[in-house]
Amino acid sequence: MATMKDVAEIAGVSTATVSHVVNGTKKLSSDTTERVLMAIQQANYTPNTLAKSLRSGQTHNIGVLVEDIQGLPVPEIVSGIGETLAKSGYRMLLFDLHLLKNLYNQYEQIGAYRTRINNGVSLLLSSHVDGIIYVGMHDRHLGLLIDPMDRPLVFAYSHGTQQDTYVTYSNLDSATALTRYLINHGHTRIALIAGHPHSYPTMRRLNGYQIAMQEAGLVTPDGYIRYGDWEYESGLEQTRELLKLSNRPTAIFAMNDLMAAGCIHALCEAGIKIPEEMAVVGFDNREIARYLQPPLTTVALPTMEIGVRAASHILSLIQNPSSPPQREIIPCSIVERYSV
Repeated sequence: MATMKDVAEIAGVSTATVSHVVNGTKKLSSDTTERVLMAIQQANYTPNTLAKSLRSGQTHNIGVLVEDIQGLPVPEIVSGIGETLAKSGYRMLLFDLHLLKNLYNQYEQIGAYRTRINNGVSLLLSSHVDGIIYVGMHDRHLGLLIDPMDRPLVFAYSHGTQQDTYVTYSNLDSATALTRYLINHGHTRIALIAGHPHSYPTMRRLNGYQIAMQEAGLVTPDGYIRYGDWEYESGLEQTRELLKLSNRPTAIFAMNDLMAAGCIHALCEAGIKIPEEMAVVGFDNREIARYLQPPLTTVALPTMEIGVRAASHILSLIQNPSSPPQREIIPCSIVERYSV
């Protein structure tokens, strides 16, 4: 492997001159610069950028620790991070924890994988990253999941402690807005198919639903709140249970699009017209939502923007390590289709 000394000998200059050309630290004559560049090409010399970065105190590498790249929001978040870092001359080092199958919708059990997570952090730190972004699959509080470290840390699509910087969205505000949307379309009997009862998004979306109902002076009848498990089959089964009620709802709010798809299946098999006889809304704006019959009105998550903002925050923390933690909540939007 060629060295700086080899380049200097070919160009007939000192190693200091070669260093100035490589690092751009001194203005040299065009003739000298040209000779050094030709010598670099002739010797096939590759500068040790890591060593240079370590001397300057920064590598311009950002570690991105993802719970699972296959998790619903993760690819778009990572895309937003990568694009934003690249614009500022930073590179992304990705480490995938592969937790999707392990957690299987039991996202609150993340603490059981604390050792694996911190091993991932250690691996990224050993690569001399300037900071780390932790990307969750499911919005929730992560508390003291990651051991203290001497590099900036930003949580994306999840919450840390009050001392951490994070970027996410509001389950409560989004569910409130979606329930109001149904009320504004004339619905007063609105049922809810929730996710796991102890899930953070379930609790916050339930609170949002209750806020909108109470604001409108509406009562939720017994049996109108059903708990599923975020999967298609639970949307199907819980809708069948709702249809057994003597006082049927006129609208169903399913807490994700998969359960909403199951809900639509159950309504179709019962011969109920959507939206004429019953409205259905979902949450997440998955690809499936636009292909359902009828296409599903749902809530779109700001996943790309979460990635962009998380990257912006990590860059700010690198430049100003003593700056106070930022807690950014990005609004969601309702995507109107034909199920209401």
